[in-house]
Amino acid sequence: MIYSASYASAGNRYAVSSEHFAIRQAIFYTIGLACLFFFAKLKTTPFCTKKTMKLAGGITVFLLILVLLTGTTTNNAQRWIQFGSATLQPTELVKMLLIIVTGNFIVHYFKQMTQSNRVTYLLVIYVLFCAGLIILQPDLGTSFIVLCIFAAQLLTSGLTARRLGQIGFTIILFTILSLGTVYLLHPDFFSQARLGRFAFLNPFSEANLDASYQLRNGYYAIADGGIFGKGFGQSIQKLGFLPESHTDFISAIIAEELGIIGILISLSLILFFIGKAFHIALRSHSAFDASICIGFATWIAVQAILNLGGVSGLIPLTGVPLPFISFGGTSTITLSCGVGFLISAERQITLTERRNTYANQQ
Repeated sequence: MIYSASYASAGNRYAVSSEHFAIRQAIFYTIGLACLFFFAKLKTTPFCTKKTMKLAGGITVFLLILVLLTGTTTNNAQRWIQFGSATLQPTELVKMLLIIVTGNFIVHYFKQMTQSNRVTYLLVIYVLFCAGLIILQPDLGTSFIVLCIFAAQLLTSGLTARRLGQIGFTIILFTILSLGTVYLLHPDFFSQARLGRFAFLNPFSEANLDASYQLRNGYYAIADGGIFGKGFGQSIQKLGFLPESHTDFISAIIAEELGIIGILISLSLILFFIGKAFHIALRSHSAFDASICIGFATWIAVQAILNLGGVSGLIPLTGVPLPFISFGGTSTITLSCGVGFLISAERQITLTERRNTYANQQ
């Protein structure tokens, strides 16, 4: 699908070969598969240490500050770091690192968290600080994903409803202050072009024709596809009408070429990963593994909702990729690492259950 969605724009827009994006994504999938097997073979225990938490936390802040200082700007957003011909999108890696930091903090400081708000707010302030750095790029979509992941891990940590309510109030207050800060530092973020994201409320209004251009062409693609689609490679909208056809709007091309059937298959695969992650979390004998699995499942779920919700016009466009499917190296590799961790966590469950069975038989 990435080849089909990108071969026209590869030559016309980017002046590269028609197979350029497909070949690059194949390389990313290969690296991702290697990372998946690597993490699947590792035990999760080495990741559950205070040293790992501090290291992951430090790398997270370093990457977010580095991208603000030296990052490459595209479409008024400074989200990428260039290494020669390679490009790194730190926020994709940050999602995984923050999941590890939060999981470790909950495991190692849970007793203190139940006794004092001060310890809990240390974690809250850190995560909000990271979310604030992401907002400054500016990238509201990813910051929202990060906060949802953090909320899911906290909600399943065992903290009382009262403490969770206090944390929720703090996050809401932070969001209001952050929007004010963004307005002061990036006043263009609230320009007419940015506010045009809300054109999804009435995309066919004459006043919104420019702002809703991509959304409307996504609608045309979905409508043309119908139930069974026009056939692989037969999309019209990818021929220059839908600029981000192989990234944010690849689901529209899937709908146009493979129809609603193709979309349902894609969704079922994504839902499989989400369901599997939650299932492993429920069965896990390790609080750390359970927290990581819940964070990973929330990551995929929220990101898929934001992407598909934006393409279908239910929510504003946020510019986040469709997990596992959209073109993108950093996203593909980090998600593959997450799947590897799921496999490792499930393997630990199997080993524990076998040991318990053997002990009972003895």
